[in-house]
Amino acid sequence: MLVFWLTALAALGLGGQGAGQPDAQLVLRAVRSYRAEQGRTEVNAFVQIPYMVLDPTSDGSEGLLSYRVSVKVTDSTGLTLLQQSWQNHAPAEVRRPEAFAVEMVKFSLAPGRYRLDVGVEDSVSGRHVGSSADLEGFTAVPPASDLLLSPKIRPATADDTVPRPAELRWGRMLVTAAAQLELTPLRPTAFYLLEAYAAREETGTLSIRVMDGGGKAVMTTAPSKVTVPAGGGVLKGQLDLTGLPPGQYTMTAGLDLGTRTVERSAVFAMAPLDETLEKDVANRRALIETDEGYFGAMNEEQLNAAKGPLILVASSRDLSGWSKDLSLRAKRRFLADFWQRRDQSPNTPANEIRQQFYEAVAYADKAYGEQGRARVPGWRTDRGRIYVKNGSPEETLERQAEGRSVPYEVWRYRRGKDRYYIFADRTNGLNIFQLIYSNDVKENSLPNWQEILHKEDAVIDIERFLGLDLPPASSVR
Repeated sequence: MLVFWLTALAALGLGGQGAGQPDAQLVLRAVRSYRAEQGRTEVNAFVQIPYMVLDPTSDGSEGLLSYRVSVKVTDSTGLTLLQQSWQNHAPAEVRRPEAFAVEMVKFSLAPGRYRLDVGVEDSVSGRHVGSSADLEGFTAVPPASDLLLSPKIRPATADDTVPRPAELRWGRMLVTAAAQLELTPLRPTAFYLLEAYAAREETGTLSIRVMDGGGKAVMTTAPSKVTVPAGGGVLKGQLDLTGLPPGQYTMTAGLDLGTRTVERSAVFAMAPLDETLEKDVANRRALIETDEGYFGAMNEEQLNAAKGPLILVASSRDLSGWSKDLSLRAKRRFLADFWQRRDQSPNTPANEIRQQFYEAVAYADKAYGEQGRARVPGWRTDRGRIYVKNGSPEETLERQAEGRSVPYEVWRYRRGKDRYYIFADRTNGLNIFQLIYSNDVKENSLPNWQEILHKEDAVIDIERFLGLDLPPASSVR
């Protein structure tokens, strides 16, 4: 996730729609949660981009949809606190009225009133569509986060920690992102997630109510018992809405903890039975399932970009057959062969190893890319490199700058051999973290890593987190 530390915080709202026809609108949704350790509100914003607003680069099968997403957060005085943009692509075959992309951005802010502006510019036509949301942060610890609705929430396991496209990591879960949940009679299950906050352990009940566009309750669940641990916890579940007529609905979660009650709501839609939509989804999945199909949809620039991160998992001998002078077809063949040799289930169309690798690279690029003078893709940074090779850490420690001390993070992996990695932002605020110490023998540690932290009790803090006595600086290789 992209995390931005700003001077004040934003909150949620559905944004105003962009100009144009209804099928050319962006849908914007922001979900707030509270992080007590920083006293800040965390915002996950989702943008739904209909592919019909984009023109393909060509009429042929190799055409692409290309667009640039821009995000800006301003405070009540108009001061820009966050400004970020990125380019993305999709095969032209997915350009259908019911097809769309979901882009995500995550940022953390302090209390205040703000505005979130999101724009999408088509790289071919120059057409621009946008949406906005007025934002307000929590001024104190809230009873609960905003309600998040999703078409799917699944647990992260030891062998499956990397979010897939349009997924985000939420604690120990992987959540499929949605700016607005749309169900169909073939996919009628709504997944929901709510964070609850409590200074001490509390017990109570949670109930779910669904109302139609006229405000009439069409479904109410019986209150279920819940326990909120000290410090807060995640309440999640799923609701089967089979038989719900097509239309717009509002789901409301009611949390009753005895002394405190709170309701959080989110809208969703139930679509008519649409066989075409299901066929389109199946076709898009089939297109990228095979190695040939995945690389066959790429142009030369994308193929070169797909080859770059292979240095993280391949030897120089493995890559010796690659040359910038290879033809487009030869580059596609090289990459398809590279991953077919690593396919652990060659009798199935999908290559899960290749899928997980590029999903990890994409996540690293968004979460850990460096935006300074020399722009560095996320997979080339120390944090991104470790993420691509090892997946999400099972335990993390994050500390912000205090006085002369620099921000630092500790990542720990317990599966397999116990490994940990200590990163420090030596730029003190530019979010450029360097690996300064690790017990991974394949990584280099800095002899003066303890001095870099500029804080005597930082080492004690890290040792307490790891439950280990770290070797003195003089013994570091």
